[in-house]
Amino acid sequence: MIAPVVDMDKNIAMLFGDDDFEDDDSEGFDEEESFPHPASGLPVLPLVSDTEVAAGITIEDISPRISAVEGQVQVMASQMVYAADILEQDGTKVEQGQPTVTQIDEVITGLTQQVQALQAAVQQRDLQIQQLQTTVFEMSSRESTLMQCILGMDRRFADLERRPPGPQ
Repeated sequence: MIAPVVDMDKNIAMLFGDDDFEDDDSEGFDEEESFPHPASGLPVLPLVSDTEVAAGITIEDISPRISAVEGQVQVMASQMVYAADILEQDGTKVEQGQPTVTQIDEVITGLTQQVQALQAAVQQRDLQIQQLQTTVFEMSSRESTLMQCILGMDRRFADLERRPPGPQ
């Protein structure tokens, strides 16, 4: 519902701080100006003059809306300040985190080198274990040969002991 205008000139003067409407050099549309008709098939909207629009609006209608917009602007400004503070804090955290990341990279590099050294040592130990297993196998084989020789000598010795003494 549009409120009737009680004193339009007074309201406009209060809104714009100007109560002398006679000396305005505004270049707007004259109320008598007409607009070309739209293409066929499109509806023709009735023309409404600025005076007719302004006649239906009062300061009392606009004032709460302006206050609401001002409040929203203040809220947005405080949110912007809050967001800027958070961005600044995050930037500070990132700057402080850079040495930490560098230190972590250095630790990782050191640990990687140690792991590589340990892997080389394990490979060396594996090679030594293989060599020892080969040596044990060879010694086992020699032991078996030596045992056969000892057993053979034992038999020979037993045979020699069973012979009667004397020339043969």
